[in-house]
Amino acid sequence: MFFKRDAVGPARDRRAAAIAVAPFAAAPSEPEAARIASAFLEDVISELARFPNFEVLAARTSLSLTPEQLVPARLHEDFGVTHLLDSSLRAGTPNQALKVKVNLIETATGRLAWSGDYDVSLASLHAVENEVAAAVANQLSTRIDTARLSEARHRPTSSLEAYDLWLRGREVLRRGTSEADAEARALFQRALELDPTYARAYAGLSLSHFNDWSCQSWNCWEEAERLAFDYACRAAELDDSDHLVQAVLARIHIYRRNWGQGRRHLERVLALSPNNADALMQTCVWWSYLGEDDRALSMAEKAFRLNPLHEPWYYIYAFLACFMAQRLEDGIALAEASPPHMMVDQSAYMAATYAHLGRMDEARRQHAMFLETFREKITFGREPRPGEPLDYLLHVNPFSREADRERLVEGLRKAGLTGPISGRAYRHEDGAETGRFGLVGGVWQAHYKGRSVHLPDMKGCRDIALLLASPRERIHCMDLAGRVAEGNAGPLMDGRARASCHARIRDLQAALADAERDGDLARSERLGAELDALIEQLSAAIGLGGRGRTLGDPVEKARTAVTWRIRSAIKKVAEAHPELGRHLKASIRTGAFCSYEPETNVRWSIA
Repeated sequence: MFFKRDAVGPARDRRAAAIAVAPFAAAPSEPEAARIASAFLEDVISELARFPNFEVLAARTSLSLTPEQLVPARLHEDFGVTHLLDSSLRAGTPNQALKVKVNLIETATGRLAWSGDYDVSLASLHAVENEVAAAVANQLSTRIDTARLSEARHRPTSSLEAYDLWLRGREVLRRGTSEADAEARALFQRALELDPTYARAYAGLSLSHFNDWSCQSWNCWEEAERLAFDYACRAAELDDSDHLVQAVLARIHIYRRNWGQGRRHLERVLALSPNNADALMQTCVWWSYLGEDDRALSMAEKAFRLNPLHEPWYYIYAFLACFMAQRLEDGIALAEASPPHMMVDQSAYMAATYAHLGRMDEARRQHAMFLETFREKITFGREPRPGEPLDYLLHVNPFSREADRERLVEGLRKAGLTGPISGRAYRHEDGAETGRFGLVGGVWQAHYKGRSVHLPDMKGCRDIALLLASPRERIHCMDLAGRVAEGNAGPLMDGRARASCHARIRDLQAALADAERDGDLARSERLGAELDALIEQLSAAIGLGGRGRTLGDPVEKARTAVTWRIRSAIKKVAEAHPELGRHLKASIRTGAFCSYEPETNVRWSIA
């Protein structure tokens, strides 16, 4: 069979658990249950397939296996399956409940890892069928990651695979300290040594710097911001179908107050993973910052419903959403169910909420707790300057609505927080040039450094406008092209070339480490540039799942078309406005991902 494991082939780094879903057992006397069971099997497999930490045998494959092949030990030996989801389904009359029982079995040992029971009204089955399947998938995701992480904790780092290193790094990040961020970076870097194209390792590096930028080393946040964004863009370039990568980019853009870009990435998260409970809860807060209260609360409620055995941080994220939606009683009940000190500003929000509710004793107690945490984790023992705690809070809470900002400040003032707001909470780029670029009456108008020009309507000008509107944002060529091409003409890079590329990447990483250890900055910069170029070349040649892209595949055709039309448009601009043409030529990057990386700061008004 085509999916049978190659027993003599080399072991590969399994980033994901391999799951087989056995056909749902239904009693012969219940034909309706048998029919439902077959459809339910496909729903569960489809929902499991949305989770990046699973590899799932297709429904047709599962249905084709004999009872002998579905024996756990046989699945493990023949197909490399690590877990079997074995389930039963029973139906009564239309007014009775549908009984769904699921068992997760470790195939190597035959041990029952988890069991769950679900009661669903048969009359409402079609309305909730997907949600039951999603609940099962969320439980499996948590159980499998927890089991794998438990094993990884007892093995030396040198023996861990890339996915295990990612799990270890993610766990370390949750400690929320600068030391933990540094430890997590080492784990993510080790994962990249095993696989330089592992997008989640770059996402982990981005998160580690995001923590520094948004929560800890906020007085030197410019460098941390740049690193967080650069690593997130690298992750998206390698795999823009990973909901976690999209969530990281959404966070960064919202912190930068790029509301439109943040919204675009949040929509992408939902499209990629609409039923992942952790993703729903993590992103609900960012929808709240954008002022989408109803959407944020509905996502939080769904996350609780899909994952009733959730981790404690769910309460805090839901509390923040309730605060911004002015559901203060509901919010404080959630906050009181959470352990303290999960976030630096947790006690500040609680102080403001208690104050608005008139519970001043609790408000003052939480205010004192916030100042103590602030001194410990933000100023590292130093007494805060007047107004510094408020500056910090307004920096790490990117409200798009002034009313949310005022509600927090007013509540904290009532609770006893004093000091002026200095305006340091958000950096504005002073001294930046200004420019206009827009389509008016079928003609493009550009104004830059005191000179205005008119240009004919070209697709390249539309691409340039999108890039100027999102500085330093890498936009995929397919998004700019707005189309899907057909056909192909062979691989961009064959297996031998890819192997050679991987070998050179490993050599460069070793040489770069030596140069950095020796303090040879010139050599480090040269090697780093070659390494970045090689990884970008490899990324462009590899599609989803590690499959090689072809010369005529949609991405390559879009890349070629977009690159040509942007360069043609810049040439036209240079003929009419040489200085603007030079700026665009120096600042716009083309390729599989295009971006506007301004050599000097320019604030563009785009029409």
